[in-house]
Amino acid sequence: MPELPEVETARRSLHRAVAGKTIARALVLKPAAVRSHTPDGFARALRGATVVDIQRRGKALRLLLGPRVLVFHYMLWGVIRFHAQAGAPPGGASVVLAFTDGSALEFRELQLSRLNLLRPGAKDDPESAAIEPLAPTTTLEAFRRALGSKGRVKAALSDQDRIGGIGNLWAHEILFAAGLRPDRVTAALSPAEVRALYQSTRRVLRNAVEAGGEPDFQDVFGQHGQYRLAVYGRAGQPCRVCGAKIQGGRLGGRPTFFCARCQQ
Repeated sequence: MPELPEVETARRSLHRAVAGKTIARALVLKPAAVRSHTPDGFARALRGATVVDIQRRGKALRLLLGPRVLVFHYMLWGVIRFHAQAGAPPGGASVVLAFTDGSALEFRELQLSRLNLLRPGAKDDPESAAIEPLAPTTTLEAFRRALGSKGRVKAALSDQDRIGGIGNLWAHEILFAAGLRPDRVTAALSPAEVRALYQSTRRVLRNAVEAGGEPDFQDVFGQHGQYRLAVYGRAGQPCRVCGAKIQGGRLGGRPTFFCARCQQ
């Protein structure tokens, strides 16, 4: 499931690819992908719209189209691919936006992903009280308040009502960098541990964005992420720091990974 580093990577590559372009037509090949309009209504509303900007909020992409916003949620998975020259829609394509300069943007392999065309401030536009972990306004104190004192620390980090954009994968990488086990009780963290977690959250996410996300993810130009995962998906493999075997299991119904020597 793409998380903050992958969605921010997609945002940056989308901005390079389509900012300032005008949509000539929209093709809805799989109507289930569009939640806000009928296929014809979606196509009519997008025709002639210009991509003013691309933003990210949590795990959602927001394409600003003048008075409307096209909101894309990756959910489980999805691929956005830019084509400098539009051709016949490839297999797996759900929605294609063709631009007046002959290029196209393709949304495909959507697993529960959804597109909503909304007016700014509309009820279904993803507004949230969750903090953005990389925002300048997210101070240590703001992070501490958002983290709260309920439940396990991994669940708190990946709770989209508390902290936006972090899911199961990057919560594990952040906790490894902070030296904390995923099953630690949030209320039991010391002030020094909360500070280490805050610093690791910002450092890991920044590095992950610069690396283009995790290796299975591709930006709109087809470039793979280059971040070298420390623990996620590496159960039974040696820790890159101490050499001990990475532990695997389940926590809160989700796969979990940690180094029992490096994380306390």
